[in-house]
Amino acid sequence: MPADTVASVADLLDDRSHHIEFNGHLTNHVKHAVIALAELGAPEALIRDYHKNYAQLTAYGFPLEPARSSPGVIYSGNWREFLGQRVHFAAYCGFFDAEIARLGTTAAVARYAPELLRGWIGAFTHAAIHLGWAVHAEHPGMIAEALAYLAFSFVPVVDEARPPAGEPAAGPWDALLELSRSWAEDDAFGTTVRTVLSDTDAVTRLHPELNRSGLQARVAAVAHSGIGELAAESVWAATLPPQTRQAEVRRAVTLLYLAEPGDFVVLHLITSLFAVEVLARTLDSEPATARLYDLYWAGARIILAAERKIPQPEKLRDLAELYPENGRDHSNSAAAEFDVIARRSWLEEEEHNPKLVFVLRQWWNQLGWNAYRHAAGQFTRTPELPPSFEEPPTE
Repeated sequence: MPADTVASVADLLDDRSHHIEFNGHLTNHVKHAVIALAELGAPEALIRDYHKNYAQLTAYGFPLEPARSSPGVIYSGNWREFLGQRVHFAAYCGFFDAEIARLGTTAAVARYAPELLRGWIGAFTHAAIHLGWAVHAEHPGMIAEALAYLAFSFVPVVDEARPPAGEPAAGPWDALLELSRSWAEDDAFGTTVRTVLSDTDAVTRLHPELNRSGLQARVAAVAHSGIGELAAESVWAATLPPQTRQAEVRRAVTLLYLAEPGDFVVLHLITSLFAVEVLARTLDSEPATARLYDLYWAGARIILAAERKIPQPEKLRDLAELYPENGRDHSNSAAAEFDVIARRSWLEEEEHNPKLVFVLRQWWNQLGWNAYRHAAGQFTRTPELPPSFEEPPTE
């Protein structure tokens, strides 16, 4: 059971002495790292040292900040009122603590997650990651915290009135190639995206702190723009058999990461996909799960376009040939290689790396696909902060 894996460091997941963000909108990832390191077999002392050191100085060069109180009260009648306004985080935590105590974790997640996950790209996917990893760790307090963070940082992926799907792709790999071809060949599509990115301030619904972020402003602006190629429904999310859908989405995002090895942005599509998979099992409803995968894929397209991380179709096709779906290796030597990669990740200050290794090792344990093992060794680096960070936070 996952709860057994993290039992010795569960007190670190209980800790709410720090705010969920720091220096404005940067996410406090430390609990993700605790779970990943514990799952990768890191010694307890190492995990505790990591937690202490991260709180004192993150890889961005800023410490975590003390927890903040909330002047407002969140209750059943107003919990939707403040979505995405970046206010009342502690009050939201209290509300979801009470809802989990009343309903139980599974029912509370089923009640609130489907609606909140419509804004999963907020906080650059980290609120969704927080929820999926909390559910994996079976930690009620972290689940409440994650639901609160989703409400706090909510940025809708799509409007309720979405553009109709065009010629439906057979699955996520074909959909990725279609996006790649459009980006490479359709001047109007590229121009539309670049126009949005040239003036994110024109999107009036953006919070000032998102404009300070750069990356989050670009993602939110592209999402709000409702560009048809990015916002359209993915028909395959509802038509593919569940196991096929899961395997094919994994394949697409892993090859995408190998096309941009070590890329900080694309890495998040892997760790957030793990969260989606965990939540899909919790929801235990095929229509809700199909909707979640549809939202995930729309959000992934938006992120890729906003950050211009769409590889050339020729590169994607070449990678697919290098890593055929039947290219599997569960040998002892392959397992030993993954053990070395895992041990390397213990040494990383950048917590995204043990998370990457944990997810890809989970997938490799199930299928043994070589691409998972090769992608796991492509570590990322903490990105340089943009010039906007020379200005103080807006909140």
